[in-house]
Amino acid sequence: MLRKIEGTVRSYRAIDVRNVQFEIQGANNVIDLNVEQPWILKNGDYVVVAGEDSYSGKFNGYAYRNETKETFGKSDPGLLDGYRDILMGLIFSWAIFPVFIHIPAGLRRLAFGRKIDRAASMLWPTSG
Repeated sequence: MLRKIEGTVRSYRAIDVRNVQFEIQGANNVIDLNVEQPWILKNGDYVVVAGEDSYSGKFNGYAYRNETKETFGKSDPGLLDGYRDILMGLIFSWAIFPVFIHIPAGLRRLAFGRKIDRAASMLWPTSG
């Protein structure tokens, strides 16, 4: 289930330019954030992260907004890969194997992409 965590960055550990693990003051989670563009955050920045808890106890961040630096980032939804897998499964459906592998994989990618888009939309106030 998607949820938001927000607060001030207490500590962080750079994995690479697109993946960072960090902790927020007052939250009891290590946040694992993997985004398309290089992440921008440092200790003391106020951030809002949308994602979900993983089985390992970490919080998987799918999108973030750094209010201090006024930046935003989100994971790659992979929708193009999902559509490609479904198309390959349909084109090679005569072989049976792609139908059972590619089409379900494509549907999973599309569902995950929609989840990332929902997480990103949680970070912006709705006008109403």
